[in-house]
This record gives sequence, structure tokens and C-alpha cells, in this order.
Amino acid sequence: MTKFGMWLGYIFYSTVWFANPQQVYASDNLEQHNIRYPQVVGSSLYQNQSNYFVDVLKLVLERSPVNYQIEFVDIPTLAQSRSQSLIIQGFYDIHWLTTNTERESILKPIRIPLYKGLLGLRIAFVNASKANQFAETNSLEQLRKFYVGQGRDWVDSKVLRSHGFRVEEASTTIALFEMLQINRIDYFPRSVLEIWWEAEQQEALGLSVDPHIALYYPAAVYFFVRKDDTILYDHVLKGLNKAIADGSFEQNFIRYFGEAIKRANVDKRKIFNLTNPFIPTETPLEQKQLWQQLPFQTNAKD
Repeated sequence: MTKFGMWLGYIFYSTVWFANPQQVYASDNLEQHNIRYPQVVGSSLYQNQSNYFVDVLKLVLERSPVNYQIEFVDIPTLAQSRSQSLIIQGFYDIHWLTTNTERESILKPIRIPLYKGLLGLRIAFVNASKANQFAETNSLEQLRKFYVGQGRDWVDSKVLRSHGFRVEEASTTIALFEMLQINRIDYFPRSVLEIWWEAEQQEALGLSVDPHIALYYPAAVYFFVRKDDTILYDHVLKGLNKAIADGSFEQNFIRYFGEAIKRANVDKRKIFNLTNPFIPTETPLEQKQLWQQLPFQTNAKD
């Protein structure tokens, strides 16, 4: 049996009594209703990210008319496409995922952007020996000459390719860091919300954070549930809207990411503003209160 198969077996046997999710929380008469939510074990790199989404979910459930409790399901590090499949198969009930048209066709998105759109505001890791390689990069034509690293499963790869970027892919984030270390790629863009804790972990690889440029394109991370899970969908959507209205969502967001946003110094960078042809048309971009308002003027457009 493969390592991943062993993990799936563990998940199945530890949660088999939840096989029908509607039976778990369909009735408001029960005192407690468990929601299965995945937690990655064996890696500390993205613990801050994981904690943020769990805290958001807790805020939401506290504002639900139902007494929900989170039932954590241990999983290894997975590609988002694999997590998507595990939701469909019923191994757990809800997870955060980056949205795209295909994903929204098979899962039910709760269209509140949990990162307030800042997944799409990206600054780059570079090899420390080339820390100033973008100092004189003022146009997309110049930027396209460099090789950019992205994940094989990421919509970001598709977005950048659609704009003519030279994209080199790898199956894991760690592999991309290693490619940058040996100069197989020139830069590795990351969200302003995640790059700083990654920088602390990857300092020994001789990488640094580029101070000169940033990329921006519309992108959203939502909670997703199964298509037929309308009860959980309704309660999470209402809970998110209540948390936004009472200010607790914003307070939690700033607590986790306020310093990271400041450190990015976006107003001092050259911003390359890109369209995202893969973002669904239903994305609530017109609801400005859901998105972080960005303090920059567009320097380049495509």
C-alpha cells in the first residue's frame, strides 16, 4: 500500500461513522453537530496559514444558530486538487481552496474571499545573489524574459502563461525553492500574506525577498463544501457575513496579516496588474467591502 493510501485508510476508518454528512448536522434539535475539517500533520511551514483558516471557521460557527464543533481529520500535505476530491468523497466536510471555474462546477463555493483578494498580490523570492535583478524592470516585456517558478496544480501558472510568462513548474513548494537556489528559475512569486513566514524558514537556502516589483491579479480563496451540502453552506455564509458586519473578521485578518501587508511596502514597488481569465464570472468583485483596498497606482497593464 502507498503512503497516501495508508493515509486515506486512516481517514476512512477514523471518520466512517460520518458517512452521511446531512445526518451529522441536519437537525437543530441535537446539542452538538460535528464538522469534519482537515489539518495537515508532519509540516510546520504553513502552520500560521492553517491557524488563520481555523480561527475564521471558529468565528463563523460561533455565529451559527447550531452548536457546531470542529472534528479535525489528520491529512498529509496535499495538492488542492486532491483536497477537492476528498471533499467530494466525504472524507471531510469543508476546506479552504483557491477558486476557479472548474472547481466551482463540482463543489459549492461560499463566495466570501477569506484572504480579501490578497492571494493575488504577489512579491517574489529571488536568489540572494541576484537580489537586484528587477531594479530596472519597468515593463511586462522586460519581466517576461525571466523564468518564473509556480506549482503544477496552481491556477497561478495558468494566469501567468496566459500573459506570456516563461513558467517552470514543480509539484511542491519545496521543490520550487530548491530550483530557485540552483538558478533553474529566476523568481518565485508568493502572496504577500505568506512570503514572510516562508522567508524565515528558507533563509538557509540563500534566498531573499525582492524589494522592487509586485504582481497583482484577481484571486479568491473560499471555503468550499459539497454541492448538496446546502445546510452547512447556508450556516457558514451567514456566519461569515455576521463576522464581517460585527468587525471580528477584519480584526482576525489584521491580527494575522496586518504586519505582513506593511512589510510588503507595496506603494514603493512597480506593480504589474494582470487580468485573470480563469476567475469565475460569479466572483463578487463589485462588493468592495469584501476585498482589501490596495494603495497603489497601476504601473503596467496587460
